[in-house]
Amino acid sequence: MKRVFILLLAALTLAGCAKSVDSSAQASADSATYDESKRVEPTEEAVTEPPTEPPSLDELAQQKYDRILSSELTTEFDVIDNVEPLGQLNGMQAGCEALALTAALNHFGYGLDIDDIVDDYLVYGNDFVTGYVGDPHRFYDGAGIYPPGMLTTIWNFIDGNDAALYPFDTTGLELHDLYKFIHAGCPVLIWTTYDRSRPYIEQTREYEGVTYPWYDTEHCVCLHGFHLPDNEVKVADSWDYGKDDWEDASRFEDIYDEVGRFSVVLMDVSDLK
Repeated sequence: MKRVFILLLAALTLAGCAKSVDSSAQASADSATYDESKRVEPTEEAVTEPPTEPPSLDELAQQKYDRILSSELTTEFDVIDNVEPLGQLNGMQAGCEALALTAALNHFGYGLDIDDIVDDYLVYGNDFVTGYVGDPHRFYDGAGIYPPGMLTTIWNFIDGNDAALYPFDTTGLELHDLYKFIHAGCPVLIWTTYDRSRPYIEQTREYEGVTYPWYDTEHCVCLHGFHLPDNEVKVADSWDYGKDDWEDASRFEDIYDEVGRFSVVLMDVSDLK
């Protein structure tokens, strides 16, 4: 009887173990069941941005201009070589702006003659701001033209010759800031008076928020050097038969300021193409 009891007890124990095993297996199976509530959405693949367009020549030229203007002037003396004036009295009596531009362009190796700009590129009109008024060949028949019209003229030349140049209207800049462009090899067209006398303003014209004066001694020259210790500037001037002289910087600046600080910078952009 004792043996039977023992066998019965053993059978019950084994049944209990089997139940425990079955319960553990079921628990493991339950825990392995996929829980939809914990499903993580797959992340989207990184979107590859299309390549950006390379900067345009306009943008690169503007960047170069900004770098020059924001730089510190690190020298007291500099001159741009090969800027030779052409004389007005050699048949271009009222063409000082065109001749100042010719002197600047010839520095870059274009070899222009006295008539080339006025005959082929100068923009004409009835407004001395945006177009030349009159005949630049004759002193009493010609007037002049300001930076807006000169920029159009320069672009006419650039487009016609595929020139690696870029003009900037630098109206309003102080003379000291223009020295930075001289140091960077950029000649500057400056509006002044032909005898550096004080201008007598006869009339004015508004254009795009800027007041442009007209005075009978209106004149344009090519600034291409400065010497701070001697307080001088180097100017290619077409007045009379043309001269390329050092002159007093203070007097030159006074007239530049009184006229209205009108100027145009001509920048070489061959390194940007």
